[in-house]
Amino acid sequence: MGPGGQGLGREDRLSAVRPRRSAGWRRPALALAVALGLTSAAAGGWTHFDSWQRETIFRIDPEQLRWYSEAPEGTEIFDLALDNGDRVRAWYLPATRSPQDRPPTVLYLHGARWNLHNSVFRLRRWHELGFNMLAIDYRGFGESTPLLPSEDSAFDDVLAAFAELRRREPDPSRRFVYGHSLGGALALRLGAAGQTDRVELAGIVVESTFTSIADLAAQMRWGWLPGLRFLVTQPFDSERHIASVDEPILLIHGTADRLVPHAMSERLHDAAGAVRGGVKRLLIVDGASHSGVSRAGGERYERAVAEFVEAAAA
Repeated sequence: MGPGGQGLGREDRLSAVRPRRSAGWRRPALALAVALGLTSAAAGGWTHFDSWQRETIFRIDPEQLRWYSEAPEGTEIFDLALDNGDRVRAWYLPATRSPQDRPPTVLYLHGARWNLHNSVFRLRRWHELGFNMLAIDYRGFGESTPLLPSEDSAFDDVLAAFAELRRREPDPSRRFVYGHSLGGALALRLGAAGQTDRVELAGIVVESTFTSIADLAAQMRWGWLPGLRFLVTQPFDSERHIASVDEPILLIHGTADRLVPHAMSERLHDAAGAVRGGVKRLLIVDGASHSGVSRAGGERYERAVAEFVEAAAA
């Protein structure tokens, strides 16, 4: 009976037989909602953290014109098309000596911040040594498709450039890769790819290159942070890659490099495994800066490159 002796209405009867829900049911649901919210926030935070790392590592600066130059006379300028429709700007500068002399072809990979126009002085330097020069701008640099690069996107661009290198120079004994700084890390990853990507090279030259991004970060003001290595999203782990490279290797570094200690090239040299013909060399140039090794090295630099190419191609 209801109040006053009246019969129970339908809603009253339902209330009477329906078990009352405990407020405790809300706790797991609330915990799940909080967990999902935190996961979403963490994922968003990690995405921003990853983007920050990529911006910091690649340091693209479209206003950096200090070293800007037009492409050398005689340069073929073209785009490499990727499967997704993106484009990679490429330059090809043929050697001045006769093709009958079969000059080697070098794929040049520039470092962070630089683009092709900022790298003309280095391209000319190697061109003067008698090489055909092929060079690219990774996507995000120069006139390639604009985007925020990553290690993987840059390496995809390098693979596209290697396919072009292979097309222009069918003979593996005449194909070399030369990478400066971050470009050296990409060159070593290319060499480590080996037969999995049909990468066949006569040799690899890396200049002013680091062992890994984690090692570089460890030298900075936040390097004391525990677990820093596990927070790196763009590893560029050259010390690991070089152990898998079987092509001849020449490492070059200056003692006055204020960005990458020359001890890192010494570590890379020690980490290299058994290379073809045992051609594994290290050139340390006294007083040379991060970007000035070829100038400071002079004839010693030229001789080291020439002797390496001859030994690697033998």
